[in-house]
Amino acid sequence: MNLSIGLRNLRRVREILVLVLDYGFGYVVDQLDLDRYLPLSRRRRAHRAYAALPLPRRLRLALAQLGPTFIKLGQMLSTRSDLLPSNVVAELRHLQDEAPAVPFEQIRGVIETDLGRPVEECFARLEAAPLASASLGQVHAGTLADGSEVTVKVLRPGAVRVVEEDLQILSDAAHLLHRQAPSVRRLNLPGLARQFASQIEDELNYTHEAHSMERLRRGLSSGEAGIRIPSVKWDLTTERVLTTERLRGTRVDQLDASAGIDRRAAAREFGRYMLQQIFVEGVFHGDPHQGNVLIGDDGTVILLDFGIVGYLDPRTRELLVEAVRGAYDEDTDGLVSTMCELGAVGADTDFASLRSDLARVVGRFAVLPGRRLSIGRLLGRALRALWLNNVRLPPELSLTAKALLMTEAVCSELDPEFDFRDLTEPVVEEARAKLLAPGAVAHRVVRAVESTGRHVARLPGRIDRVLSLIEHGGLRMRTEEPESEGRWSRLGRCLNRLGLSLLAAALVVASSMYLVAAESTAHVTLGIVAMVAGVLLAGVVIVASLRPGQV
Repeated sequence: MNLSIGLRNLRRVREILVLVLDYGFGYVVDQLDLDRYLPLSRRRRAHRAYAALPLPRRLRLALAQLGPTFIKLGQMLSTRSDLLPSNVVAELRHLQDEAPAVPFEQIRGVIETDLGRPVEECFARLEAAPLASASLGQVHAGTLADGSEVTVKVLRPGAVRVVEEDLQILSDAAHLLHRQAPSVRRLNLPGLARQFASQIEDELNYTHEAHSMERLRRGLSSGEAGIRIPSVKWDLTTERVLTTERLRGTRVDQLDASAGIDRRAAAREFGRYMLQQIFVEGVFHGDPHQGNVLIGDDGTVILLDFGIVGYLDPRTRELLVEAVRGAYDEDTDGLVSTMCELGAVGADTDFASLRSDLARVVGRFAVLPGRRLSIGRLLGRALRALWLNNVRLPPELSLTAKALLMTEAVCSELDPEFDFRDLTEPVVEEARAKLLAPGAVAHRVVRAVESTGRHVARLPGRIDRVLSLIEHGGLRMRTEEPESEGRWSRLGRCLNRLGLSLLAAALVVASSMYLVAAESTAHVTLGIVAMVAGVLLAGVVIVASLRPGQV
């Protein structure tokens, strides 16, 4: 039992555990060594209301009920098609980031605290009824003194405290599972917990989102007149309040066929923009689902909500471009080489098996017509094949695959005959030409030479430190044995039981002697209390000995 889980945030831990058991994930409680803190009758069986549901559905419902942190966790996991089965990923993509509205007086309090003046001095009008209410923030429509319309996104009161509490619990649980469950160590749960914490902390800081929005807005070129991103009102923006220009439009899935909009042109404009951002610019909207994409009355595509933004460095973009070209050309060997260069190849990687898996993925998509060839699904399955063969890839690629899948879904909603491959190939070729341009190559060569020079300059100092350690006997070597941790854990539990047994025996013997020599009622009472404590402690040790893995 990890004391940090047991003693900190105990109420929230118990609430999480009860829900985990209700939805039939009792084996997770066993792995965490926490089942002794809950009724035995509830350890294994799912609540009858959920028992008939498939596991992915139960997982989604459990995360939704656990609140904002776990909803965000599910949304992050929905990008990890390399780690989770496709049916689980597909189900998690249905997680809706919605919540009951916060009373307007509480929202007013946050705005006035952060902006330092009454709401009436900030806005000519601010609607009390929210436009949208999500798990972390709430959006209200307003008007400025000059008559311009704005949207005001406000962080829910108390959201930071709840998220920080849940992040600590998740971090503790991830480290505990990593230690006690060898079967999940290859998932690197502590690393996933750190990645998730970093992502959600960015979403809790609206100035971070504002800078991302402005960066993408400034990047719009004259050739992207069909794409609009709201401007930020910086004088009315803080870490908890984000005020932006209000752009009106209709959700893609609610667009009326009689609206007179060129749906095919809008699909091509949006698809080309997203591909350009991913493969050419390396900065892209990481959550372009249908709720974040509006179509204006003039057919322009409006992008909203920049809480999640993806970044790809030039080297990653170059390799990703080559990987897509290899997949389109059915060059499996080239694809294997490129994808392995993208990640970290494990010592136990089976390249023959990897090549076979990737050839199967490429072959499956090669027979599809262009409009049914999903580059997002292709990338997602390739990432999973790499992970199964012990090639670890940066998490940004999973976010890229998710963004591509969402982009394809929006484009297909606008134009059912949309041909994504027809749009992808010219953008990929443009990205390749830009990356291989003489100026870009020369810049990378100069950077590589500079980096090599810095390493060479530091080499004498590093050699001197190693020789100094050897000279003073300070050099240490560390070896790892996969099963040693389990043996030490079992030995620790045995020592715990031995210590508790000695303490129980000491209490019983001492209380007996104390009762024999007792001279007053108080002495007798104290002796009986010590005797009962010793007997109870002995009972705990006996029960723990009959239940492997306890104490």
